[in-house]
Amino acid sequence: MMGAGVGLVFSQGATTGGTDVVARLLKLKFPWLPMGKLVLIPDFVVLALVAVVFGSVNAALYGLVALFVSTVVIDKMLYGLDESKVAYIISDSWRKTADAILARDRGVTILSASGAYTGDEKHVLLVAFKQREIVEIKRIVHETDPRAFLIVCNAHDVLGEGFGEYKKEDL
Repeated sequence: MMGAGVGLVFSQGATTGGTDVVARLLKLKFPWLPMGKLVLIPDFVVLALVAVVFGSVNAALYGLVALFVSTVVIDKMLYGLDESKVAYIISDSWRKTADAILARDRGVTILSASGAYTGDEKHVLLVAFKQREIVEIKRIVHETDPRAFLIVCNAHDVLGEGFGEYKKEDL
């Protein structure tokens, strides 16, 4: 509950006036870190002080578990449940693979590359997609070139058509 409430407050550009003010200031210095992780820092310091001052390690450990759950919920409230991915596809059938992905209404960027060992010119397909599309992307790659090299990475803050919008006031 606490994570959802704090996430809602953060989503409106506000703070609760507690240790999350420190997290908000840290966000100015480290804008690439998610807000939930930044909340973890000052709150962890408070929990450590509680353990030392009151000699209650058990209470601090329970607090740490609650804090961890809250930070996960805060990030889910702010950045959403539908996480994005990025695929790098190295394929000799790159045009066929790109066309198949484009036919599914997903964009593809073609990067020029060369193999370090062979020196051969290659094309790398860069595809940003939603987590729910991962099975389809893997299927397309396998069907168009079973020997393709596929790397899938987590992507954070994917903005643009088909994804999030650019907002000046975002955290």
